Amino acid sequence: MRSLRVALLAAAALLPGAAFAVIPGAESTTAVAVCEYRAIGALNPDPLLRGPDELAGKFCPFGFLPRDYALARLVMDRDPELYSGYFFVNARTRHVDAQLVAAAKADIRQVVVLGAGYDSRAYRFHKAYPKLAFFEVDLPQMMAAKQKAVERVFGKLPPQVRYVPVDFNTQTLESVLAAAGYDPAKKSLFILEGVMMYVNDAGNDATFGFIGTHSAPGSRVVYDYVLRRAVEGDFNGLYAAETTVKGVAAFGEPFVTGWTPAEAAAFAARHGLTVVEDLDDAELTRRYLLDSGGKPDGRLPDWQRIIDAVVP
Repeated sequence: MRSLRVALLAAAALLPGAAFAVIPGAESTTAVAVCEYRAIGALNPDPLLRGPDELAGKFCPFGFLPRDYALARLVMDRDPELYSGYFFVNARTRHVDAQLVAAAKADIRQVVVLGAGYDSRAYRFHKAYPKLAFFEVDLPQMMAAKQKAVERVFGKLPPQVRYVPVDFNTQTLESVLAAAGYDPAKKSLFILEGVMMYVNDAGNDATFGFIGTHSAPGSRVVYDYVLRRAVEGDFNGLYAAETTVKGVAAFGEPFVTGWTPAEAAAFAARHGLTVVEDLDDAELTRRYLLDSGGKPDGRLPDWQRIIDAVVP
């Protein structure tokens, strides 16, 4: 029988590392879970589905799934609802990568990854875009674990990355980024994967208030959110919602924020941002989850969406 720990990790893996609060002083388990999904996705033999994160398997330790693609899929395909996070994580990873490439081509020079976990974009994209400066922001214990992983893989910490540990009890985003060399006069890309649903209204307002007032016109933001119905416990007709929502709650960190698409657009507008796209499961599947035969690789949760926004 599947252990509670494995079930909760699989459900929680819809979300990347630092979005999920951790025990003080402990590394984020969810960061490892999402890193594992990315590592498995990078082994997909189908070039149309293969994930881009070839560093994930080097960054994070072994965990709840085999590192062999065929064996991992055998496990996941036995319970696709439980492991629906695998498909969302890989679609989201590819989408955020595409937004980074578009931002770099639009002369953005700073990338701020909020809740960085084991995010590898600063290392995967440096050769193609050497002028990009990356700011990885996370809890102190996660930053320490990340730096150890980077040193293990590369032998040293690369100069294009500024590691920004933050204790939100005593520090502000503005203060820690300024100290790390963030320049509000430069166009920036902000990445928030799996952050919004774990943060209350005041916290989300503070983060997006900073983005709206401390980034240059033309800056971009990419983030995902969950539908209000899922947060409120109305799971009727929502694929994998009950499994995930109850799982993360039992793990100690329930979802606290959900929006309708109209509320999400209003939130962005209130902070001076313009929504360019609000992608649902159907569009994400069309773009990122069709195999070489034109069939969907798996089913995405239909209650989690991704927004691309700009600072006008």
